[in-house]
Formats: sequence, structure tokens, C-alpha cells
Amino acid sequence: MNADLIVWPGGEHPFRLALAQLEGLQKATDCGPELLLMKLRSGQWLATELFEVLRWGLIGGGMDAGAAKKAVGDSFDRHPMIAFKVPAMSVLMSGLFGPADDPVGKPSLAGETTPSAESEDAGGSAPSTESEPRQGSRRKRSAR
Repeated sequence: MNADLIVWPGGEHPFRLALAQLEGLQKATDCGPELLLMKLRSGQWLATELFEVLRWGLIGGGMDAGAAKKAVGDSFDRHPMIAFKVPAMSVLMSGLFGPADDPVGKPSLAGETTPSAESEDAGGSAPSTESEPRQGSRRKRSAR
């Protein structure tokens, strides 16, 4: 899996949370990634959690650990703390669920392609979901 480019107050950088970064993040925050995401969504995050998500994401994206710590620290000094919430959520969601812009119709892991809206519209009409009346029903059958 490749790193995702994410725009954050420090610029636009590749971020990635592979297993090694997730382990480092868990140790640094004493919290698993899904719990961290829940904390961010509910507004119960700590500043150090935002810092660590971004730092570990930059490291996973290919930045040297020292440079990542400096980049995040410098950005935290220049911008309001809340500006880091959404980028940190993006990094976590990408690490947990994959890239947000995964296109429709791209081959799945099983090698099959998923249908796109265009291929569905090109065919005939969708099958009816209306069921036939039961035998002995009082409802009249319509002429077909």
C-alpha cells in the first residue's frame, strides 16, 4: 500500500500508517488506532495524540523520524491545535480503511471488478422486486 498525500498545516506530505508505525503510535499514546479515531471524532483527544498520529504518519510516508518530529513540532507552534484534528483523522482512517479515493470499478482483491454506474446503465432495466399475488388471494391479477 502506498502513502497518501494529505494536506495539513505543515504542507502537503505523504502519510502512511503501516504496522510498524501503528505499533509506534500505540506505544506513544497507549491507545489503539480505532480508539484514537473515536476520540478524535468525539472531541476527547489530547494534543499529544494529534502530534503522534501526524509524526508517525510522516515517518510511514518516508520522512526521517527526526525531520518528522521537527515538522510536526514547528507546525504546532505556528497553527491553532484544532487545525490538526481533521488531518490526523485522515491519516488514521487511511491507515485503518485504505485510501478514501479508491475508484469504483477498480479490481478487487479477489481479481473481480466491481460494477460501475456506467455499466449498470448500459444494460436493460433492473429486475422487478414486486412479487406475484399468492394463490387464492382476493387481489385481482393484472393483465401482463
